[in-house]
Amino acid sequence: MRGEFRLLGEKVVVTGLEGAEADLVGKGYGRKKDRLELSLEEAAFLLETGRLQIKQLNFKEFLERALSVSPRFGVRYLVYRDLKDRGYAVQPAGGGGGRGGGRGGGRGGGGVGFWLYPRGAKPGEKPAKYFIRIFSELDFLALSELGELLALAENMRKESILAVVDAESDVTYYELKEAKFEGLQGEKKAGKRERGEEEQEEEQEEEQEVEQEVEQEEEQGKEEKKKAKVSLLGDRVVLLDSGLAESLYKKHFYGKLTKERRLLLSFVEATYLSKAGLLETSFKQFVEHATAVESDFLEKYAVYEDLRANGLVVKTGFKFGSHFRVYKAGQQKHSSYLIHVLPKEHIFSLPELSRAVRLAHGVRKRMIFAHQNFREQTFRKSLIKSNNASLQPFRKSLIKNASLQKVFYVEVGRKKL
Repeated sequence: MRGEFRLLGEKVVVTGLEGAEADLVGKGYGRKKDRLELSLEEAAFLLETGRLQIKQLNFKEFLERALSVSPRFGVRYLVYRDLKDRGYAVQPAGGGGGRGGGRGGGRGGGGVGFWLYPRGAKPGEKPAKYFIRIFSELDFLALSELGELLALAENMRKESILAVVDAESDVTYYELKEAKFEGLQGEKKAGKRERGEEEQEEEQEEEQEVEQEVEQEEEQGKEEKKKAKVSLLGDRVVLLDSGLAESLYKKHFYGKLTKERRLLLSFVEATYLSKAGLLETSFKQFVEHATAVESDFLEKYAVYEDLRANGLVVKTGFKFGSHFRVYKAGQQKHSSYLIHVLPKEHIFSLPELSRAVRLAHGVRKRMIFAHQNFREQTFRKSLIKSNNASLQPFRKSLIKNASLQKVFYVEVGRKKL
């Protein structure tokens, strides 16, 4: 097909195709009103593949014109061409989708670069399933933007994909999800639905027995000793009560148990237990000490507390380059999630994001970034507010006030297209 074109902003108006406009629109290219309008990416793809010829200029000259109109046309076109080569129907969002990513996490086009349709579907037959945000590997992405993209996806009932073009012009796709955890209670409920009635009854009896044992242990603990002695050992805490140490380690998966039956706890673990009223320390002083040693302690503790309150087992994620590794259930052999805690103002470089996701993917875990939106002074006061006598009521109070925790989680993973 051979025609003439005019550039109107980031649109290409094509005329003189002698009735072939309908054929292009039917194949998912352009919008037909009183004339055929193509995006820069659509026109470039049709030119490069020989499906369209423009009288005034060749493909190279068109690219130069397109770049003069839209500085980010290069990365946008590489993503568009990659998706078309994979057999997808792709539509530009808005008038070219704006700037896409930017050096400062720049926003543009409402966060949408392209609409991506299910494989085999055409625009007009089915709604788009995904929206794609486009980046170069040199761009930066603010953590807050990940939350905005998730909110946008929920409002539009779409799935969000990040497309990153590297220095070799290869495109890597990442999917964004709101992280949803399955805690101990969730796993028990799920298991009940899959088992027969007899097994369910047996499990219910076992649960009742365990609950009675826990209540007896708590009552006995209150009578014998309300709080256990601890000792600070640099940037960790030593629990000296051997009985409590063994119970916390074997039943609740806290810390590391020594041969002498002493429990080595991290600051976040010790703070959580101190807030539960199990340790003989001034909770306020302990928080102040931990904050002086770890500048990001409050952020990490807020996330740790939220995860523990929801029935998850939380251990250090240092060996995986993250703050925490998280288990769905206490007896699970391998952790399911890697959690990295960041300040809400954090800005990712794309190599940083890629490295974290690749590492998690390589060890069959899900990469989750977390942050809490709080003012430090207000959060300190809320931390010190409660001091219950056991883990059980403490955990229940946390679950009850989960909406006040305001911990946000976003999962980032590789997307296969």
